[in-house]
Amino acid sequence: MSPAPPSVAGALAPSRTASNHLWHSDDPASTNGPSPTGLALTNGPALTISHARSLRALPLHLLRTSSWVDQWPVRLDAGELATLLSTLRAGSEAASARLADNAMAHATASIGGVTGQLSSSWPPQGPHDVVAALHRILTRSRFLKGSRSCYPLETAVGQMAPFVQARLPITILTIGFPFKQHDNGLKAAGPWPDLAELGALLRLKELHDAFAAVYPPGLRIVVLNDGGYSRPRGWAEMRRYRRQLRRYAQLLGLEDAARFCDQSCFVARLLGPRGWARREQHRRRFRELITSLAGSPRSLDSASGIDQRLAEELPRALLVNVPSFRDILWSLVYSVPVPARAGVEPRRWACEVLAWPDGFSAPELSPEIVSARREVVGCAWQDTVNYLAASLADAAADVARRFPPHVRLATVASRPGCSGFSYLGGSTLLPWHGTGCLDGRGLLCAEFLVSLDHRNFLPVYSDLIGDDQPLLMVPFARTLFTQGRRRVDPTLLATARLRHR
Repeated sequence: MSPAPPSVAGALAPSRTASNHLWHSDDPASTNGPSPTGLALTNGPALTISHARSLRALPLHLLRTSSWVDQWPVRLDAGELATLLSTLRAGSEAASARLADNAMAHATASIGGVTGQLSSSWPPQGPHDVVAALHRILTRSRFLKGSRSCYPLETAVGQMAPFVQARLPITILTIGFPFKQHDNGLKAAGPWPDLAELGALLRLKELHDAFAAVYPPGLRIVVLNDGGYSRPRGWAEMRRYRRQLRRYAQLLGLEDAARFCDQSCFVARLLGPRGWARREQHRRRFRELITSLAGSPRSLDSASGIDQRLAEELPRALLVNVPSFRDILWSLVYSVPVPARAGVEPRRWACEVLAWPDGFSAPELSPEIVSARREVVGCAWQDTVNYLAASLADAAADVARRFPPHVRLATVASRPGCSGFSYLGGSTLLPWHGTGCLDGRGLLCAEFLVSLDHRNFLPVYSDLIGDDQPLLMVPFARTLFTQGRRRVDPTLLATARLRHR
């Protein structure tokens, strides 16, 4: 298999010095001016992220990885953490106020009022006008993912007007926050939710506050944690992840507006004991069917044939809104664990394995890498069977139609009837698929750990999640070495903010 050309997303940063140590202001070499590495890190990709949406988009075979053990530790003290959180919250609150003012001004003008004189024209009498203002907020670029045409005003009126007429909080439902995808070591450094998830919850708080300014009952946000719903995952890890999410919600003032629910328990309550039992019967039956059609793990491209065979076996209506075996497999192959190799740095080895995950046949390949790739594809193959079986079982049990009235946020891909929603903007990489970071401008982003490492971002630790995993990463060029320790540049913390699109 020939290597794919490196993408723009993988634009390479300048290399480290020969010693692989990062330059800092107290190094003896600094007396003669900045080192080449120091100069390089103040320009180009070292201050930015890749904007890749998949590890597949990165030239993994070319990326440089490093051990953090030899680097100066960067840690936020209590004051620095407080500055970061208060800055993020202040920026988000200001954005909510601007969004609400804009929506009310637009609504006032559309019903014949005078822009800037809201007191006499707001609130309007009819629920339709209230929903129009709320719809305008929800579909601003700060929140929007995908096309506005998927969620026109008519759809919003149908979903929101009953809540407005009853003066009840509008239920917003989103599915996600399953667990941190750290298994292969290239997306995240550990299982804790980090600054990416905290930023995502802050975005939901921003939406809630903007809605509440226009419509005082506000929002009731239901987050369905889907970890373990479509493929097995350890309960201890998921409980710890969810417990930290709730802690973040409390820090942000979102705990009263947001409710976190396990998706399996939520759906089981919707369906009732008999309905859930039927759904589980469907899942087992589909799992047996997919297993028989898929056979033993093969190349990733062969998955298209499995979808063709499924289309011959199952009703077309059942498959309409269900992801394909091929698409699921191509996603999961970059999420499952990579078997370790003794004596090789884990991230370097994972990059070699996943550069061409189903490259088995080239004669120059070592037995170790062929074995590792086969194990990765086999694990992803099995997880794909489980995931697709669960999706088909939901379709057969008509789970989506059992949900109580709500507005659905589509965070993976926008689709008709749902409002496409981006937590952090930019590449729209989901927070749990990457590592939280601040780029050189102070924008809070989610990015793949291996890309951040290659771009000379440094891990930043905090007591908020402990020493086993960084809370965030920042560009080396936005750190300072003072008073015997390396610190995050205070101006970066004081300008941290969510992206506006």
